[in-house]
Amino acid sequence: MNELVITNYNGKRISAIYNEGRMTNVSVIPPKTDFEIGNIYVGRVDNIVKNINAAFVNISDTCSCYLDLNSDEKPLFVKRQSEKKVCIGDEIIVQLVKESIKTKAPVVTTSFSLAGRFVSLVKNGSGAQVSKKISNKQTRQHLKDLLAAFSAEDYCIIARTNSVHASDEQITREATQLVEKYRNICEHSVHASKYSVIHKELPAYLIQLRDTNSFLYDRIVTDIPEVYDEIDEYLKHFPTVNDLGEETQVLFTDDPNRLNILYKIDKNMDGALRRILNLKSGASIIIDQTEALTAIDVNTSKAISGKRATEQTFFEINCEAAREIAYQLKLRNISGIIVIDFINQHDEGLRTKLLENLKNEFRNDSIQTELVDITKLGLVEVTRKKVHKCIAEQLKI
Repeated sequence: MNELVITNYNGKRISAIYNEGRMTNVSVIPPKTDFEIGNIYVGRVDNIVKNINAAFVNISDTCSCYLDLNSDEKPLFVKRQSEKKVCIGDEIIVQLVKESIKTKAPVVTTSFSLAGRFVSLVKNGSGAQVSKKISNKQTRQHLKDLLAAFSAEDYCIIARTNSVHASDEQITREATQLVEKYRNICEHSVHASKYSVIHKELPAYLIQLRDTNSFLYDRIVTDIPEVYDEIDEYLKHFPTVNDLGEETQVLFTDDPNRLNILYKIDKNMDGALRRILNLKSGASIIIDQTEALTAIDVNTSKAISGKRATEQTFFEINCEAAREIAYQLKLRNISGIIVIDFINQHDEGLRTKLLENLKNEFRNDSIQTELVDITKLGLVEVTRKKVHKCIAEQLKI
């Protein structure tokens, strides 16, 4: 059973995904502010940094964001100082795509996007495209043909992974709505004042419902009244079903301790924050997050106590650790550069097989995770795309 649980933990609102009773992802739902990922603003260019070809764009008097100027994007201008390039003082339409992480500024783009459940629209593209996760050639061609009627030179229309479960009518209706919304933004934003919010994104828990593609929830449980009301209203307009064709249930409890007991919130959160994790075999992994990277060390600990240490034994421990590491990266939302020190394997065949197992585990991650290489010192290098802060940073621990 796949469940979405939304509750309070240590004074913060959290959203946790459970798969067959195991917490697989958790994030803090930030208080509603004017600076949320997905929001579209009238930003003012405050500075141009020529040596990195970037700009800093203010979306308020207190929030300065990084804008990469290396791409061939064509900004939508509200006010401009020059016909040739982006200049200080220009007012342009930008979308917040990445929150501030540690010392790095938030990131914005002029190629703003609008997402639906089945279709997305991206400015500065063209034509109709299909999600790479849809592999069936006939399905891909059908979706391209279906969306061809909505293609234009100033935006790209994309069939999302969820579109394989939708009817043609649902897809075309949503595409029509997104194109209309895009045209309204282009038409009306040029008359908006500096720092105006042109488009507000859905709350994080509704985005989870909209963007879910690997599975659909069997039920959603919360003990927060306004969250229950918003989700219940959303599902009336955009109902979802599970693999059995049953509609997602939305349940509410007014007992503040019930969800903590049923879903072991405190225990699971402790596991998502602990530095040393013990594996069933008796081995352990140590996770150390630094400013530059995350270092993960695999130790045999008690796993070989009283046993003869063989290559096969080390391989089995490493495979167990690989499964747990992939799980912990998702659970904690660890991103950036990750270096893993597995138990040394002299057998090249087993070492190759271990790396293949790790790659397979990463395929279950909705966030782009790549096994880069293994260094001369035997350290495995991994990168995971940065989208949100890790759970420890979200909780400010």
